[in-house]
Amino acid sequence: MGKKRINQLLNQLKENQQAELRNAAAIYSVAQIAVDELEAIATADLPKPERAIPAGIASRIAPTTPAPALPAAVPTQLTQAELLQRYGSYNGCRSAAKKLGIHFPKNPSWPQLIAAFSYIAAFRQLIHDYAQQQEIRNLSGVRFTVTLE
Repeated sequence: MGKKRINQLLNQLKENQQAELRNAAAIYSVAQIAVDELEAIATADLPKPERAIPAGIASRIAPTTPAPALPAAVPTQLTQAELLQRYGSYNGCRSAAKKLGIHFPKNPSWPQLIAAFSYIAAFRQLIHDYAQQQEIRNLSGVRFTVTLE
């Protein structure tokens, strides 16, 4: 290609870049205006859902029994020393976690092990309470895996 054609292509490239920059700025400004409007709507005083839905419809869609209450207190946070005293070693903790149904995507750190052992009882109690409250039957011995992301 000749020098003239290369210069023409370079100029065209610069013009395209400038046009893309202007387009990006326009998109950003439109998006910012939309975000500002959504925030204004979200913070505005909206009617309560009970008043917004007619009583007849609300009674048909409302749950017949309330959801179980979350535990009032945060479970006692265990320590690494307590886990070592209970299970003897890191590998002992891993084995105990596996027996309890606690699985990790890779080798867990001590803070992950501590959190898992601290909350397993609260999670089980919550599920048990829900199953009793909803009168769920025929699940004795059934295991569920819940993945927290």
